[in-house]
Amino acid sequence: MQVLAEAPAAAAAAAASFASSALSKQIVTYLDLVAATILGYDYILTFRQEITLVWPAPWTIGKVLFFLTRYPVFAETSLVLYHQFAVMGPNQCNLVFKTIGYQLGTGTLIAESILAVRTWVIWRKNGYIAIALVSLLVLFWTPVFYFLAQALNSLVFRIAPDPTLPGCFLQSQKNILFAVFILISSFETIILVLTFIKCWDHFRHTSSSLAKVLYRDGIMNYVYLFMLSIMNMVILLVAPHAYSTTLSALQRVMHAVLSGRVLLHLREVAVNRSQLGSAFDTVGRSGAVSEPHFLKPEALGSALQTSTWFGDEDENSSHLRSRGAPHSTSTIQALDDQDEYSGWGNKA
Repeated sequence: MQVLAEAPAAAAAAAASFASSALSKQIVTYLDLVAATILGYDYILTFRQEITLVWPAPWTIGKVLFFLTRYPVFAETSLVLYHQFAVMGPNQCNLVFKTIGYQLGTGTLIAESILAVRTWVIWRKNGYIAIALVSLLVLFWTPVFYFLAQALNSLVFRIAPDPTLPGCFLQSQKNILFAVFILISSFETIILVLTFIKCWDHFRHTSSSLAKVLYRDGIMNYVYLFMLSIMNMVILLVAPHAYSTTLSALQRVMHAVLSGRVLLHLREVAVNRSQLGSAFDTVGRSGAVSEPHFLKPEALGSALQTSTWFGDEDENSSHLRSRGAPHSTSTIQALDDQDEYSGWGNKA
């Protein structure tokens, strides 16, 4: 009799537990859709810049990094949405989750590497800084992948009462994923400190567009990503296991979007400065320019082939000064002043 009496209570508890998992899955699904929407919206906004600035460029490390951070995230986000809407068993869910997890980790590493390269440029491509940044990447990302593997290997999914229900329902997971976000946010904090150290020195001597782009992107990227990391850590520490992936896709998308914009902004400034140098060439030969040479299609084509991704500020400045063009200071300042963007990369 006691067993019979306990059976309805156990069934009710199981139903309540599954209802809680279903609710958390619905919330995570909504946020995954938000991440996919942001990714698509950003792609629409920046696709024209990509065609103009990236496609004609020679193959360099900058172009490779751009495509590595730009396109794999679409496959990862598609897989995230697939696992939310496809009908799968626990074993399939486990495999898909592990694939997504390692993809997200690798993609985030690529994005952080771009931020590291940006920091290296700020430090005038200093060899010691390069060694330090590579060492920090190894030091932080080795444990990141260790903790990520521990978390992914501990996943347990529950069987849905209705086998036709789409998605995966997480039952339990080792509570260690928060360490991943602590490590990532710590690395980003070091990047920010290195940025601030050079920021004061740069702005005492120059107000160039390249410096503005580097510091603006560096500081704003840190603010956005650090806030997401903090929210992820809070969720992982206080929320039920089913909410552990609530912001994972969004953080991965933001890493890809922001690091891609870092490269696009650097590329645009480098092309503009190369076009300006071409204009000074014309001034040096003829003494006058009938129209702004750096706005001509032939000048743009030349600039796209010769300008760099991670332009050295000193080299560009000395290159322009060597032209001996009249009023070069005011021309450079005018070019610097036009390189202002809103938060989404549109001209303000």
